[in-house]
Amino acid sequence: MKNKKNPETFGSRWRYVWVLFALVFSVNVVAQKTVVKGNILDKDNLPIIGANILEKGTSNGTISDVDGNFTLSVTSPGAVLLITYIGYKNVEKPASANMKIVMAEDSEMLEDVVVIGYGSVKKSDATGSVTAIKPDDFNKGLRTTAQDALVGKVPGVNVVSSSGAPGTGATIRIRSGASLSASNDPLIVIDGVPVDNSTIEGGGNVIGGINPDDIETFTVLKDASATAIYGSRASNGVIVITTKKGADTNLRFNYSTNLSVSTVTETLDILSADEFRQFVPTVSGVPSSVTLGTASTDWQDEIYRTAFGQEHNFSVSGKVKQNAPYRVSVGYTNQNGVVRTNNYERFTFNGGISPKFFDKHLTVDLNLKVSYENNKKVDESVVNNALRYDPTHPVKTGSSTAATDPGLGYFIWMNGNSPMAIQTDNPVAQLDLQDIRNKVTRSIGNASFNYKVHHLEDLQLNMNLGYDVLTSKYSKEVPELAGMMYTSNMKDGTGLVYDSKQNKRNYLLDLYANYSHVFNEKHNFSAMGGYGWQHFWKKFDATTFSPEGKELFSPNHYESEYYLLSFYGRLNYSYDNRYMITATLRSDASSRFAKGNRWGLFPSVALGWKISQEAFLRDSDVLSDLKLRLSYGQTGQQDILNDYPYMTTFTVSYPEACYQFGDKWYNTYRPNGYDSDIKWETTETYNIGLDYGFLNNRIYGSVDYYQRHTKDLLNTIPVISGTNYSSVITTNIGEMDNKGFEFSINAVPVHTKDWKWTVGMNYTWNDSKITKLNVVDSEANFVQTGAISGTGKTVQVFMVGERPYTFYLAKQAYDDKGKAIEGQYVQPDGSVSATETKYATNKSALPESYLGFNTQLSYKNWDFAISGHGAFGNYVYNYIAADQYVQSVYSDQGNFSNILRRTKDTGFQNQQLYSDYFLEKGNFFRIDNISLGYTFRKLWDSSSSLRLTFGVQNVATFTGYSGIDPEIYSGIDKEIYPRPRVFSLSANLSF
Repeated sequence: MKNKKNPETFGSRWRYVWVLFALVFSVNVVAQKTVVKGNILDKDNLPIIGANILEKGTSNGTISDVDGNFTLSVTSPGAVLLITYIGYKNVEKPASANMKIVMAEDSEMLEDVVVIGYGSVKKSDATGSVTAIKPDDFNKGLRTTAQDALVGKVPGVNVVSSSGAPGTGATIRIRSGASLSASNDPLIVIDGVPVDNSTIEGGGNVIGGINPDDIETFTVLKDASATAIYGSRASNGVIVITTKKGADTNLRFNYSTNLSVSTVTETLDILSADEFRQFVPTVSGVPSSVTLGTASTDWQDEIYRTAFGQEHNFSVSGKVKQNAPYRVSVGYTNQNGVVRTNNYERFTFNGGISPKFFDKHLTVDLNLKVSYENNKKVDESVVNNALRYDPTHPVKTGSSTAATDPGLGYFIWMNGNSPMAIQTDNPVAQLDLQDIRNKVTRSIGNASFNYKVHHLEDLQLNMNLGYDVLTSKYSKEVPELAGMMYTSNMKDGTGLVYDSKQNKRNYLLDLYANYSHVFNEKHNFSAMGGYGWQHFWKKFDATTFSPEGKELFSPNHYESEYYLLSFYGRLNYSYDNRYMITATLRSDASSRFAKGNRWGLFPSVALGWKISQEAFLRDSDVLSDLKLRLSYGQTGQQDILNDYPYMTTFTVSYPEACYQFGDKWYNTYRPNGYDSDIKWETTETYNIGLDYGFLNNRIYGSVDYYQRHTKDLLNTIPVISGTNYSSVITTNIGEMDNKGFEFSINAVPVHTKDWKWTVGMNYTWNDSKITKLNVVDSEANFVQTGAISGTGKTVQVFMVGERPYTFYLAKQAYDDKGKAIEGQYVQPDGSVSATETKYATNKSALPESYLGFNTQLSYKNWDFAISGHGAFGNYVYNYIAADQYVQSVYSDQGNFSNILRRTKDTGFQNQQLYSDYFLEKGNFFRIDNISLGYTFRKLWDSSSSLRLTFGVQNVATFTGYSGIDPEIYSGIDKEIYPRPRVFSLSANLSF
């Protein structure tokens, strides 16, 4: 019994041993910690702020402060520090007590690495016309949609929003586009997935579901050498959007918010109620017995409002273990429009992870984007109706029986006890009684696999599986007796319940291999080859019922699909980092064409010469970069509305158009027009460019000149009756030339310890001309376009020898005092008569040139920035003014309409729709954004920061145009939702 050990006593003793061991170990660990202090400078002995200092092989790190100083506790005296900073070469240095580190500028800056088709390349090694930008975090303003970040930033790229409504889409043109009836939209590639950019039912934004806060870079591929690797759909350029990824760092959080207030900058100058009451009796034809109202209603004031918005984004990034960086973000946007009842709401999710396996030889990149957009839209005719509506009548009648009255208590024009069938709709009633919604759910994702072959790491095998799935639901509900239901729908007050649903699917498979190797340190060779498959499918269904469920019109339905197959390859060779050549070849097949015309072959070749690397310039203290680029290539176009243009197809009749035989009703089938020989539209491009940099790239930029020729234009033209099943078909006919000049310059005039000033400017000149339009061309041979109102009313043409979208109008005659003579036009022989002879005005809606400008000034933690853009040489047809005339104030039915003050002053008694009097220069320059920000650094540790920004968007527009806004891509000003001025307060917290 004496030798028996007490278990409790034995365990207690061991506890003391373990505690003692832990204390010794802790002391040992503490003893191994070494405090390192240092100062990081550039070659001019100026501090580098925000440099990353990392103990190599660990996640232990910090950043340098405003004086370039840092303090870091390392785990051992033999630790090695890795110092990195954008624009400077990495430094590795053994840790010591007091370190002075001088970082050398790296001419191959991080932002100069650009994403191209199926790979990436340093900007200095690119032979094509490629521009990469990062969204400006310092002067971004309110960016509801992704394309907002591109406005005025890239030479050769013109971005015009379709309206000022939040979440609206935009027209994006790279080098003005190369097609007529086919799509002129650029190909958009999001994280390796070429997305479907066809129209979304309900007017949704093609890339509206992409959260601008998630975008890392835009890369714009402009010339054929850069775009040819995409072959199909690349004739109009390519925009590659790369979203933010996880980084090989510690856990990081970021939260940003934006609170905004939007206001209307300008309204149309119309007659007030008192002016209207005074003017109407002076108009000939107005009965003396007519009595105007006693109210004074500003209808524009009734439909507009001060709009509030909010945006919130939260992201988490880090890594799982050591080999799987990830990033996850969520975003929420809620933006009211300046037109009452208009609201745009969006939820976004973006997640990505990039694990590595097999000793980092296999990289898997998984990306998922999900978005939901809820757009409460407004009928944009309310803008024009607010101009026209009689200001002497109230918004509402005040009737005690409003619930059963025609108009539901809102003022409408009555003819006795019946509402007038032809009248302007009450704009306030339009807003209050119509519920118009567009709900879009979209998911874009891909899984890409990159395998570096073991023991042959120069060879990489890639597979990319991607998808783009979208559902759009558009609905419009109007109650019984609403005023709009007497001027549209059944025109008897019957309400409306319209529902449509569009489904779109796009699936992608890419298999390709990359090989690169440097031979004898001077011969850099790389090759890429692959296969691509893409399937596009869409389906649409729509129904129209009354609120009681009665079917008002036959359902509408269509379903369609097409396929693209591709083989592609690229060879790159450079000698001694001076002479470069790139050759690409892509063969595409589109199911939109018959077998004999299905395949298109698109080659390109480009040469590059780094002149600055030659011996006679290599040591220059002034010239830091000079590279000459030459390229030629072909791209294809097959993006047309009809997926089966070469086949005989039939349209099934609606039930109300059936024929009765005996006691049965039968559907009829109408054959559609087709062209069995339709084939690829082809664009060939020549490009010469020069990249330059001076004073260690304190001044840098590029110059490009290009010429494009498009043949076999996919054009929708009229054909002789009886030669086809339709009077209009899409076929290959016509040619067009396009040439342009692009220039960009960026400079850093001041860069000291406390001050930094950057300036950037880009300029583009472009000219397009149609050189062939039909088998036999003549002056009378042209295609009408530019619809204004009603059937067959157009004001633009496609015509040989003219720019696309040239205005086709009658030449207004003027008296000796320069006043327009109503109804009199100058004839081709110089005489003046009432004959409304139209002519090609040689004035187009397309700008001849456009300009972008930005500057930023920072002092310590403060920053101030301005950006703007403009367009010149374009013309705008003021349809809002042309649609009005003095006699329009009174209708023979007995109702009144307001007019512009300009209409009263001009004095046209009758409508002059086709007079070039209403064609105006559209030149403008807009100050897009002004922002002032302050950054709080080291809130609670070295990696935490908070930035506060106050910004103003759409600050001012300088123009001679008489309308509200000259920036209209179509060049026809009608029913335009105005762009608001936006005041915003933003915060960005990072830790």
